[in-house]
Amino acid sequence: MESSERFLVSGWDDDLNDIDEEQHPHETPEKEILWASEKGKLDVVQRLLDSDRNLVHVTDSDGYTPLHRACYSDHVEIVSFLLANGASVSAVTQMKWQPLHSACQWNNVNCAVRLLQHGADINAVTEGGQTPLHIAASHGASYKTIELLLMHPYIKPEMKNNGNETAYDIAKRSSKYYHIFDMALPALGGIHV
Repeated sequence: MESSERFLVSGWDDDLNDIDEEQHPHETPEKEILWASEKGKLDVVQRLLDSDRNLVHVTDSDGYTPLHRACYSDHVEIVSFLLANGASVSAVTQMKWQPLHSACQWNNVNCAVRLLQHGADINAVTEGGQTPLHIAASHGASYKTIELLLMHPYIKPEMKNNGNETAYDIAKRSSKYYHIFDMALPALGGIHV
């Protein structure tokens, strides 16, 4: 696979196989619930889960669940429905991404709120050592998501990824919103990372 074909899921965690795109999404209920969760088809998700509750836990070949897909596509109603039907906020992909990482990657703050309300680990780490805060900090359009994460009582902004960087280091380099850290970190006990 050429590097131009690689899907960069963060600056540190490469998914060489891309997020699965189904050629025949209606072929099986497993494929269909993944497709419907990503495309915002709540009625299809409801119908499928009514017939088989275990479909909430299916994964694609990269380990993405219906909840991951709904989170990265910003389908809050589907996220809520999946959570109400037993979806795991701590399900991990092959790259160790949890649904909160997916929501933060795409700045889907309302999905992130729902996940946190259901006990998502604010400091969960990916294979590359990225927390949701690291991922949000790497994007220039993530003001609300960064703000949400920094306000969480259990946030650990001092955590370093496998590249020995904190989220602040990443934001300083790649986001116009690094000043949020300058304002929030002193309130978090004087930590300036």
